[in-house]
Amino acid sequence: MLFAWLFRRNRSMPVTTAVPVLPVGVWPILPAAQLLQPHTQLITHIHKLCGVPDDYWRTLYQPLLDNFAAFVQQTPASEAHHHCAQGGMLTHSLQVMKLALESRKGKMLPPGAAAEDVNKQQHAWTFAIASAALLHDVGKPCSDQKLRLFNANGQDTHNYWQPLQGALQSGYYQVQFVRDRQYRTHELLPPLLARQLTPDAALSWLQQDFPGVFKAWLGYLSGQDEVAGVLGQIVTDADRQSVADDLSGSRPIHTQQIPTAKAKPLSQRLLTGLRHLLDEQLLTLNRPGAAGFFDGDSLWLVSKRVLDELRNHLEKEGQTGIPSRNDRLMDELQQHGILTPTVAGQAIWNATVKAGTMEQSFTLLRIPANTFWADPAQFPKELEGTITPNAKDGEAKASKPPAPATMPATPAQTAVPEAAPAPTANASTDAEQDAAASTSPWGDDADLLPPTIQPSTPESPSPVAPALQQAVPVPAHKPATTTNTSTAKVCLPEATGNPDSDDTGERFLHWLSEGLRNGQHPVNTTEAFLHTVKEGVLLVSPRAFKLFAPDNWDYVQKRFTKLKLHKPAPNDSNIWLYHVRGEKKSGMVRGFLISNPLETLGVAYLPTPNKSLSLPNNLNGNPP
Repeated sequence: MLFAWLFRRNRSMPVTTAVPVLPVGVWPILPAAQLLQPHTQLITHIHKLCGVPDDYWRTLYQPLLDNFAAFVQQTPASEAHHHCAQGGMLTHSLQVMKLALESRKGKMLPPGAAAEDVNKQQHAWTFAIASAALLHDVGKPCSDQKLRLFNANGQDTHNYWQPLQGALQSGYYQVQFVRDRQYRTHELLPPLLARQLTPDAALSWLQQDFPGVFKAWLGYLSGQDEVAGVLGQIVTDADRQSVADDLSGSRPIHTQQIPTAKAKPLSQRLLTGLRHLLDEQLLTLNRPGAAGFFDGDSLWLVSKRVLDELRNHLEKEGQTGIPSRNDRLMDELQQHGILTPTVAGQAIWNATVKAGTMEQSFTLLRIPANTFWADPAQFPKELEGTITPNAKDGEAKASKPPAPATMPATPAQTAVPEAAPAPTANASTDAEQDAAASTSPWGDDADLLPPTIQPSTPESPSPVAPALQQAVPVPAHKPATTTNTSTAKVCLPEATGNPDSDDTGERFLHWLSEGLRNGQHPVNTTEAFLHTVKEGVLLVSPRAFKLFAPDNWDYVQKRFTKLKLHKPAPNDSNIWLYHVRGEKKSGMVRGFLISNPLETLGVAYLPTPNKSLSLPNNLNGNPP
């Protein structure tokens, strides 16, 4: 009996497989069920929110979840931003899925449809929102990361995962972040990967039976907000909430996080936000009009501009408790030893930056580069020039000698337009009629704009000399929100337009070009009259011309039209009509479209397109 009992006991003991000794950061490739198991409670809640019968769930939702989990494995959602821990991508995506479905519950979709149609399309809209939320960041493991493969014995194969060929199958992997990547490529990949991860039955069901829902779903995954409509708004809001919750620690969203977990300190959130803006190149470095400069040891960041952009970024993410005053932000950074103070213990440095043909004075914040990046290989490219603080602030090392200028530097000139003859009643043109009929919501209704481009409190602009005010009309707009400069000028060759021309249109073009190049004209902000769009640059009319010559703006616009630098709108109009979608309301904005802005305006680069602006679906360029 005893031997029989021991025999049965030994036979029932599981056979263990030896796990190879792996380098740090090498993780096993796991099946979907094991990856999803820690999220069982969250997935159960998602199932209830979907409100579908079990056969729908097994056919549509469960295969999508399984495919997605097997594809992303335990990759993080970012290197140093939100959900940057092991498994962060899956956690974040499931969280966005849940939040989007919670928001969807209170909405009748499609908007304005009859009750019968709403009921008929109910499950299609629910699946489209849920799947779009789950897949919104699926491109990151393909573009922002690369997965180095190890075999079943833990040996490095020196090969990398090819995500377009399917999910990982067996063995181990190590996540490596791509340096010098093509930024925002991950936003272009979801439509390609959605075909790979979404069940065929779901795709056929949406495409054949609910083409309107299918179009909105594709529009969101393709980054076309105007096509995605309410579906895109729901998923975008859910994404922002998940990001904000993770970065602020305002409430536990990870299964491992205990309910009493403390909120993350403000200093840590500020540092994380700055690192993200730098990594995504949303804060540019080492060029005219840049937000900062790198001398090999420290980052020198233009104080007001960077703090304004940091605040806007954090508010866009939905983070709370962000001070509205820059001195409070500087105090927080300085108290936690993030900023390098001047010899007098001040946060602000006054320094002159020289690089190529540029020589300009700034007020700067100085932060050691190793505060952001532990590995010097991640440091930005070093400035080919010098950063020289004022003697009272301290010293900084000189960077690499500036490269010889290809053209001699010439002093920057400010175009002061002469008074143009008042137009006669018979001199009216289509452009003038378009402009007279158009009014820009910017300046009159700032609530139209989302938090990403809300204005900060501007400093008082320098008054224009009374003598100049009486002699000639001058540009009335000198924003102080884009740069912090002294009287030093940015000297750049090849500005477009001619400040000495008899043609007012040429003088306006020079004023436009020079203001962009030296940072005088803001772009993509509430007070801006220049906005980058997918089609080029929108020059808001008549505001831009009124700022240049308040009393004769219509004549200046007529002369600018004659230069034929803009792209005609449909129906033989000069004025394009764009949708602007803000946090509280939406409206329209009108202006000239410059389709070749770099050459026309004489600049080397422009910001990424303002996502708040889009063309109407019918591309109608006529004012309503």
